[in-house]
Amino acid sequence: MNSIKTKKYGPLTGVTFSETYKNGILKGCAFNQANHIKTPLGTLIPNHGESTLRNREGLSLEFFRSGQIKSIDLAAATGVATSLGLLSAERISFYESGSIHRLFPLNGRINGYWTENDEYTLAEPIAFDLLVGDFTAKIVSLCFYESGALKSLTLWPQEIIEIKSPDGLIKVRYGFSLYENGNLKSFEPALPEPVDTPVGIILAYDCNAHGINCDQNSVTYGQDGTISSLLTSNSGLMVTTSGSTQLVQPVMKPGKIDPEVMIPEPMTVLFHKNALEIVQDTVIAVDLLTSQVRSVLVHDPLKKACGNCSECSHCG
Repeated sequence: MNSIKTKKYGPLTGVTFSETYKNGILKGCAFNQANHIKTPLGTLIPNHGESTLRNREGLSLEFFRSGQIKSIDLAAATGVATSLGLLSAERISFYESGSIHRLFPLNGRINGYWTENDEYTLAEPIAFDLLVGDFTAKIVSLCFYESGALKSLTLWPQEIIEIKSPDGLIKVRYGFSLYENGNLKSFEPALPEPVDTPVGIILAYDCNAHGINCDQNSVTYGQDGTISSLLTSNSGLMVTTSGSTQLVQPVMKPGKIDPEVMIPEPMTVLFHKNALEIVQDTVIAVDLLTSQVRSVLVHDPLKKACGNCSECSHCG
C-alpha cells in the first residue's frame, strides 16, 4: 500500500491513485482503505475500496494548493453541523478557511445502471425554516457563505416548493439563492411568474432552465427587493423612441432535439436606474428617460408554445 505524508492531516495510507498540481503539491487521492481526516466538522472518512454500482470513481479527497482540504467524498453518509442544524452528507466541499462551501446529502454516480430516479428515491425530505418561508423538500445540494449562512438551495427536478418573494408567494422549481442576511436573491419559477417591473408586469420563465446548481436563477432581486433581472419566454417589450416603435420578443429558434420544431429562446432583461438592457443574440440598451416601454404577452403560457413537449418545459 502506498502512503503519502501531508503537513495538515498526517500520513494518508492505502493510496491507490494521486494527482499533483504542476508544482508537485498534492491535489487529491483515491484510497483502498479508511483514512481518518480531522476537520473543523470533526473526523471524516473519505470513500475507499472498490467502486460499486452507485459509488463515484476518482479522487475522494482533494486539496487546495495550501494543503487545506478542498472536498471529500465520504465513505458513508455522515451528520455534520451547519447553520441549519445537523445535516447528513455524502459529499462536502470547503472554503480554504475550512468552512463548508457545498454540502450534498447524496453523491451517487448517475449512469445507465443507476438512474436519477434511483438517487431521488434514496433522498430524504428535509424541513427548512427560512426568512423566505417554511417548506419540506428533497434537495440535491446546499451552498453556504463562508460565514455559514445559506447561499443557495438546489432541489431535485421532481420537487416544487412555495416561498415568499417581493412579488408575493411563488412556486419554485430547481431552487433559489439568498443574500447573506437571508433575503431572497434569485429563484427559478416553476411556471411563468408575473413579476412587477418598471415597465409593467413581465412573465418570468426560462424554458431552458436546468438544476445543476441554483446560485444564479431566472429572476434576480436587489438587496432592497427591487427587480434586477429576469428571463422571459412569454413576454415581449414594446419600445417607442422618437415616434418609432419596435417589438422586442423571445426569438423562435430550431429545437435542439428536433430542428424542424421552433421553440422560444428565453430573453434576458436587465434593469438599471432609468435604463434597461435586453439581451438576446445582441444587446439592446434602452434609455427610459427618452423611450416609452411596455410589456406585452407574446406567448400565452396557457397554450403550448411549440407543440413539442419533448423539447422543453415551456408550458411548465
